[in-house]
Amino acid sequence: MRHFAFLFGFAFTSACFAAPVKVQSYSGDTSLPHKLLISAIERADLEYVHPYETNKDISNARILNDVKNNQLDVMWSMTSTQLEQDYQAVYIPLFRGLLGMRVAIVKAQNRELFSSVTSLQDLKRFTAGQGKTWPDTKILKANQLPVVTTLKYPNLFPMLEGERFDYFPRGVNEPWDEIANHSALNLTVEPHLVIKYTAPLYFFVNKNNHTLHKQLNDALNEMIADGTFNAMFLADSQVQTVLSKANLSSRRVIELDNPTLSSNTPNKNSPLWFNPFQ
Repeated sequence: MRHFAFLFGFAFTSACFAAPVKVQSYSGDTSLPHKLLISAIERADLEYVHPYETNKDISNARILNDVKNNQLDVMWSMTSTQLEQDYQAVYIPLFRGLLGMRVAIVKAQNRELFSSVTSLQDLKRFTAGQGKTWPDTKILKANQLPVVTTLKYPNLFPMLEGERFDYFPRGVNEPWDEIANHSALNLTVEPHLVIKYTAPLYFFVNKNNHTLHKQLNDALNEMIADGTFNAMFLADSQVQTVLSKANLSSRRVIELDNPTLSSNTPNKNSPLWFNPFQ
């Protein structure tokens, strides 16, 4: 009995004093991935910290490197075969596929830039702006679309206004908040096109952190089963903006191939995906 009590006490103590989970977001983050992650961590009875609390402009390359070196425990990213080889993915699309539906931010005076674009061939006449290490960049280039890149996401907005490229494709949940956050720049959402490809956003952990991977996977699946995940998705302000402002049913759809997907991608008929066209 004393031996059992010792083991139980050791296990309890170890759980209580496990190192907090180091997450990529900051405490004031209102994004859906942040809220889902914190909810999953709390459901798994874990603590968490924000290593980037005082620096919100961390590059994607830095985040990738920090997870690989265990300076960061969990990140989120649009997936690719390479990412899934280098890190462990939790195969639950956090935005339920919305990030693979892209609308363009353009200069306000170029609002009608795509008014006559009806095909991928037409779209090739224009240059997109993207992050250098983003999976989207490979997708656009694989479809022979011209792309200008930069390492730092905040640079893309003044680069667009400065006409370094023609349009900035964003997930349909993203551009209105981004334009509001860069109100000093003369930017707007192009109203005619949606560029569509399968591009799930997953949580990723270090390749060797099997315990955290299982904890997050189990917690998120519990949230899906009891309806918490879907309720948080539909309540998210960016998702509500999509449903109220994106006018997807009136847009022409340009379909792109995504050669970066792995065979582990959830089946396209899975309820994990959301179809805003219906």
